[in-house]
Amino acid sequence: MKIASVILGALVAVGIGSPALAQVDPDIQLGSKIPVRPEKPDPVRDGLVRDRYVSCAYGPHQKQIDGLLVISDPLTVDFEGAGIEESKMFRQWNIRECFVMQGDAVQSSISFSPSAFRYMMLEAAYLRAHPKVPTNHEIWAAKPRDYVTSGDMLPTAKALGIMSDCIASQDPVNADKLLRTASGTKAEKDAAVALVPALSACIVAGQQLQLKPANIRGFAADGMWQRFVVGAPSAGENTPPEAQD
Repeated sequence: MKIASVILGALVAVGIGSPALAQVDPDIQLGSKIPVRPEKPDPVRDGLVRDRYVSCAYGPHQKQIDGLLVISDPLTVDFEGAGIEESKMFRQWNIRECFVMQGDAVQSSISFSPSAFRYMMLEAAYLRAHPKVPTNHEIWAAKPRDYVTSGDMLPTAKALGIMSDCIASQDPVNADKLLRTASGTKAEKDAAVALVPALSACIVAGQQLQLKPANIRGFAADGMWQRFVVGAPSAGENTPPEAQD
């Protein structure tokens, strides 16, 4: 239980944290950098901006984004392979407009990495495919992934993919709950804490990660998308559970 205690301590130490600053070492960003007006940090407001962006960006471009996700991995998004010019994508798809909120316009200098975009779109794709939590009584063995990353960073990409798949296998119920919480809220933090046992079972010794709720959310999104969207779950896994009180 030593690893679980360390993870829980890290979550308590960082508190809810800002989804705008979530990062993973080495130089792997799972959250987004969403510039806002220079005011006192407000995790709930920043989370709302992030969640509205996810919904706005994915919906009108679901087909293109789904195709892009298939040729991506935790470190690399193959825009060229999808026939998309990365530098023009956000303008062509009017994705920047998704940051304009009612009564609150976000600065025009939007900045986040392709990996950050991928993790947000994985969440959107999973939730669109599963409006209700899938049941998961079947034992799931993750299928080998295809990785776009090559060279020295390939082992890191594989380690992140394996960890995400492990989370979806160990505790898909709480992973799903985390993805259905509003970003930056106490509910998100509580859901992340509930995943501590799964994380402790999935983290490889020596792995250095910043375990903020926003990061854990990214891992959960990747694993749940891989299991319930890309994978081939049984009919029983696709059947929504009975409505709970």
